Amino acid sequence: MTAIFTESFANELRFLVEDAVYEGDGAGKPAGFTHANNLSLVSVTKETNQAASTVVAQNVMKMRSRLFGPSRANSVWLINQDIEPQLQQMTLAVGTGGVPVYMPASGLSEDGFDRLYGRPVIPIEYASTLGTVGDIVLCDPSQYILIDKGGVRQATSMHVAFTTEEQAFRASLRVDGQSAWANVLTPFKGTGNTLSPWVALATRA
Repeated sequence: MTAIFTESFANELRFLVEDAVYEGDGAGKPAGFTHANNLSLVSVTKETNQAASTVVAQNVMKMRSRLFGPSRANSVWLINQDIEPQLQQMTLAVGTGGVPVYMPASGLSEDGFDRLYGRPVIPIEYASTLGTVGDIVLCDPSQYILIDKGGVRQATSMHVAFTTEEQAFRASLRVDGQSAWANVLTPFKGTGNTLSPWVALATRA
């Protein structure tokens, strides 16, 4: 049982940290890069008359155009898994036909990731509900600063509940983090559209 608890505690602590890194408010936990308090987050507005709870090719193209250029090589798409059916049908019209935007993983040489603009698409549990900010994010994880102290610490004691013959387990982790960017970047030249390593799609209600 000790081995099972040890693994379970480590898995749960990792889940809580990753969720906080994604959307934490920074109060007693890491500050999430999709949280409204992150001033370096770029939010791309929906298309005119875009239906609720949808993701269209124009959203994806505009999100990529707002990602800081040097971050493209390290970028990944993080999505709510409910978006996948829409991505799989996403195409761009070319003449009387079309070309796919989303490329599912295939072949023995692939790394197992589906791709948008050549970058991995990773479904995660922390992503927001379809149609809300955070359901699809293009980001460069290398631009997040995470600091921990000593890793996961676990201990057991037979003395805490000695009278009832119970074993007590404790697990703790000291960690904090935030975006390496304090704000969005206004390009030296261009239209004035801000750039960032964190790009989300605005709510489509």
